[in-house]
Amino acid sequence: MTLLTRRRALRAGVATGASILLPRYGNAAEINWKFTSSQPAVHPSSVRFMEAAERVKQKSGGKFEITVFHSGQLGTDIDTYTQVRIGGVHMMVLSNVITATAAPLSSTFSIPFAFKNYEQVWAAADGKLGQILRKDLEKAGYLTTNKILDNGFHEITSSAAKGPINTVADLQGFKMRAPPSPIQVSMWKAIGSAPTSMNFSELYTALQTGVVDGQEASTSLMKTTRLYEVQKYLSLTSHLWDGWFVLINPRAFGRLPKDMQDLVMAEYDQAGLDARKDLLALNEEAKKFMVEKGMIMNKVADVAPFRAKLKEVGFYAEWKQKMGDEAWKALEDIAGPIV
Repeated sequence: MTLLTRRRALRAGVATGASILLPRYGNAAEINWKFTSSQPAVHPSSVRFMEAAERVKQKSGGKFEITVFHSGQLGTDIDTYTQVRIGGVHMMVLSNVITATAAPLSSTFSIPFAFKNYEQVWAAADGKLGQILRKDLEKAGYLTTNKILDNGFHEITSSAAKGPINTVADLQGFKMRAPPSPIQVSMWKAIGSAPTSMNFSELYTALQTGVVDGQEASTSLMKTTRLYEVQKYLSLTSHLWDGWFVLINPRAFGRLPKDMQDLVMAEYDQAGLDARKDLLALNEEAKKFMVEKGMIMNKVADVAPFRAKLKEVGFYAEWKQKMGDEAWKALEDIAGPIV
């Protein structure tokens, strides 16, 4: 089945969750899990998670059913993050930006202007740094799969009144929407912007009414949330990379038989790898789409002044101390010297 066909199927059955893709069995499943995501049904990650759920049910002979609740049906990311820890929800997908609120080392992925390309990203995520971050999440009460998903490099959009972002000077006093993430709020303050922390669900209206001048996110997320309707400029800064962890309640996982543990890990690792390819293509397509919708796109030619500004005000030194030598060295082993 092609991705387009899967998306059409999902659009036709949004209300039924993952069950539309699952085979029917005469007896009810012995194990029933809930998987939650804030992404819409047509988002590649949702599609891949539903496929993984289908494979788990098929390969378990109908004994293990995972229902994927997309589009935030079970609550906000912050709410369901807690629910996974206490066991109200069994699995979820969540940005490292938010996992850092309980597992601080997750912020290592968000060090601005650290990663230059995807080769570095995957070397870090699939290597020692990824291992360190997963252990930190375990300390916070979460088990994770081995394959971190891609949400893409973050870019900046701005209003017609503010114009495009090309230099550090363009961000001085810029009212930037920031997610509820300590490192992002800290970064924008260090650069000279005026960050406003708010949930993404509030962003469209905030941009429309001028509460904030702009925002930063992956281009695929900008497209799916129609931010091109309320923003004029798309500036390609690629200032940080956003990875998504698949989180699992460890007590629920521990109660599974070993073969079921191996099955869920294998299938959701495969979903992560499949979604990486999908997201790369989707982010590129989103850029073209938003330009066609009237956005003006520019590529920031030199990010060195941005890094220099952050170094000058002590941002990198502060976050190196917070992350600790082990995580910081694992990052620099891939990305090169940062401080």
